[in-house]
Amino acid sequence: NSQSVRDGVNLIKSSLQSSKQSDGVFISVRYLNGQVLVPYASLDQMSDLNSSNYNPNGGTPLYDQSVVTCGQVIAKRQEFTNGGVACRAVTVIITDGADVHSVRHRASDVAKVVKDMLLTESHIVIGMGISDGQTDFRQVFSEMGIQDEWILTPGNTPSEIRRAFAV
Repeated sequence: NSQSVRDGVNLIKSSLQSSKQSDGVFISVRYLNGQVLVPYASLDQMSDLNSSNYNPNGGTPLYDQSVVTCGQVIAKRQEFTNGGVACRAVTVIITDGADVHSVRHRASDVAKVVKDMLLTESHIVIGMGISDGQTDFRQVFSEMGIQDEWILTPGNTPSEIRRAFAV
């Protein structure tokens, strides 16, 4: 699924770049292994994902890294708000496997953070589970507090994944 994920993230980036508000969009890309590819930057400063900068390996600490990622988004949005800049945040969590390596957090911990984010009415949290043939991503993301309409569960063919990213 690696190339499909790369293509999908690059599709999101190019779609945002063609929007009328592209100058006001900041993006950050963080892998579930904890590595940060793009600290918050404007869209034009982000490199496309390719096989050199995105080649997933290792486990999936989905819950641990989701808590970290959501915390990062909350802090960045608060920084803008404190500076008098009205903003909204969209967090997209993409995985092709269930949590198997979290050591600090559970799905219920993620759900608490997501609930707090949604209460502000300035956050959207999206979960995309790319089929691994065994994980029920609707259940996983639901337990993480992600609203049903923001749970995307394509199969694992490139065309299915591209369609889901286009949503």
